[in-house]
Amino acid sequence: MEFTQYNCPVCDRKFESADDIVVCPECGTPHHRDCYDELGHCFYEDRHKEGFSFDSLHPGQPGGEQKEPEFEDFETILCPVCFHKNPGGTEVCQRCGTDLRSENAYNPQQPGNGQNNRQEGSPYQGMPFGFGASGMPQFDPLAGMDGKEEVGDNVTAGEAAKFTGKNTQYFSMVFQKLRKLGKGKFGFAAFIFSGVYFLYRKMYGIGIAFSLIVIATNVLSTFIIMTPEWSSAVRELAAASPDNIAGDPLYAYSLLGKMGYAYLPIILNGVRYVLMLISGLTANRIYYNHSMKRIRRIKDEYRGKSADELNKALEEKGGVNLPLALSFGITTVAISYICNFFIMSSSITA
Repeated sequence: MEFTQYNCPVCDRKFESADDIVVCPECGTPHHRDCYDELGHCFYEDRHKEGFSFDSLHPGQPGGEQKEPEFEDFETILCPVCFHKNPGGTEVCQRCGTDLRSENAYNPQQPGNGQNNRQEGSPYQGMPFGFGASGMPQFDPLAGMDGKEEVGDNVTAGEAAKFTGKNTQYFSMVFQKLRKLGKGKFGFAAFIFSGVYFLYRKMYGIGIAFSLIVIATNVLSTFIIMTPEWSSAVRELAAASPDNIAGDPLYAYSLLGKMGYAYLPIILNGVRYVLMLISGLTANRIYYNHSMKRIRRIKDEYRGKSADELNKALEEKGGVNLPLALSFGITTVAISYICNFFIMSSSITA
């Protein structure tokens, strides 16, 4: 069987026809042999007791299980996001936490309950919001995980998805890998936006710190470039000759200080890029630790209260803060343009 349309669950790289592949005898999940040997067992070993099958993750792929929805219970409410069947009267999906009180919630036994375009023999005429075109693999916000599966100590995948709010499929995979393998993914969004990304994800302390460092390095490097001392140091370094340096030790010593001052703006810019790299390398792990800590704290605060109240609190206290991130992002860009304007003006006048 060819697995080139799938990704290895351990390294997340797409299989190629020449790869040495090991298939789990229990659930049929393919792995790179090196990845399987390094892990020592199937990536989904902890789900084998639940009867987990690799085909269940890819219902639209050849060889995958394609099951028609069965609705034995008149009161069943089908989640429009993950297709989990919930008991009648449920307000929040038991698997992914989607609000079932909206018109998107679908009771298969009641035509017109959020769906008035059914076709005979099919519960939907098209795919609901969050899915591709008919016949395409279904979008799973939990990346194949069960909503009750733990992604952290006393934290389930469903609770984590409710807390993250945006891009739940990506973070479900990241959290699962961090939980099982201790390895995360490089965060390109965090690399590009640095402190603004942390603010967007409501990690205010580190977000403000990173943003202020970026702004400070930009402003300080601009200030240094605009000083007459910097221009003088650059000109003197350009005019220095090896003979003068070799023949006058005091002159050579003075040039070292001027060289440090002349290259200081470059060093400050380097600090900014190192900070961006650190953000990309650590953002997912920092967000994972932040999310697990916050979710456990929220659960402690809402102990004894209803599931609806807990889910609402996870949604409100988690998620993202787009207005704050945009404000800091626009401010950072504006400061950068102002600094560049002053640099260009000083170079013209010079």
